[in-house]
Amino acid sequence: MNKWLLSTITIFIFFIILFINLNNNSETFNRTNTDLDNVTNKEMEEVINENPDIHPMRIALANRYFDEINYSNALPHYMYVAENSNDNELKSFALSQIAWMVFESSNIEVAIDYLDEALRINENSIIAKSYLGIIYLQNPNTRSDGRDLLNEILSSNKLSSEDRIFVEELVSQYES
Repeated sequence: MNKWLLSTITIFIFFIILFINLNNNSETFNRTNTDLDNVTNKEMEEVINENPDIHPMRIALANRYFDEINYSNALPHYMYVAENSNDNELKSFALSQIAWMVFESSNIEVAIDYLDEALRINENSIIAKSYLGIIYLQNPNTRSDGRDLLNEILSSNKLSSEDRIFVEELVSQYES
């Protein structure tokens, strides 16, 4: 066999392998764009166990648990993201959610510490400002700070209409 024929065969095999890999990659891409609404918590847990640094999926799963008020399952995921993510928005969000769970367990000072850290990382965090504003509103000594934070959020136009109504009602309850 001469070197030209061998080179032609090698190039032909290379293109076949390249085509197969491109096809497989496009299928992989389609599989990774899964609608998480169609994925169970158990399936998400399995994926996260195999890929611990898939932070957006961790947050999505933790949010499911959080919404169910299943804080014992939400907390490890938020903590992992807070400790390991380089994404300031995700880290700040995780700290804010941890803060709210801590607040719900009546540890206000620690909750405020978490929220202060969330805002240090991402000073524009709507969720951290919202939680901090709500906590501040409930204490007569910090009530005006709470109103200021919540009014700042209301003026930002970054809330959904449902959240806006909730925050407006909350602020109006604590008007002087």
